[in-house]
This record gives sequence, structure tokens and C-alpha cells, in this order.
Amino acid sequence: MVHAREAGRRTARFLVAAAAALGSLAAMAGPAVSIPSTPDTDGRINVRGNGVAAYSNVTVRITHDQLTPIDLVAQAGASGSFVVKFEPQITGAYAVAVFDSSGNQIGTGRFGHFR
Repeated sequence: MVHAREAGRRTARFLVAAAAALGSLAAMAGPAVSIPSTPDTDGRINVRGNGVAAYSNVTVRITHDQLTPIDLVAQAGASGSFVVKFEPQITGAYAVAVFDSSGNQIGTGRFGHFR
């Protein structure tokens, strides 16, 4: 028969191990990027991301058939999250690519501007 004190220790060890495993999985997940499909009500696109190195630079490259590619650079915060705001000036389809500070592509997407 397991005593209550031993059962409590086992439960605590299990919870610590489970938390460590979840933390490892989160670290392995890598960066996440969100790119909306249309501008917000203010006419802006907010490219959001997380999971990059704290205080590192992130480059968001925006392309359009009629424009030279636009590179916007933002610094991630202490938590590794970032937001880059862009206000499209001409209508049409845009492509977005996001790169970490090492130049690795960490996300892509497309959006349309039709106003």
C-alpha cells in the first residue's frame, strides 16, 4: 500500500517531469508567424510572430508585382515576440516572407488590398 506522503512525492515528480517535457516541446516548436489575409479597419497589415531569440532582429519582406521589394526590420522583445505594421499603398496581391536574424525564412503568407 502506498502512503499518502509517497503518493504526493510521486505526483510532484510527475508534474515536474511533465512541465520539463512541455517546455522542451515548446522550445523545439520554433518561431511562429501570423500574416492576415486582408488589412485591418485602419488599412494596415500587422505581421506578428513569436519564438525568435530575445532582442534579435526580424526582417519582413513584402513584395508586389508593381513594387520593388520592401524590407521592414523589427526587434523582437524580451519574450521573442514581434509585430511589424505595414500600410499597403496600392491595390493588389502581396506576398510576405519573414526572416530571422540569421537569414532563415521562418514564415510566409499572402494578403490582398482592394480599396
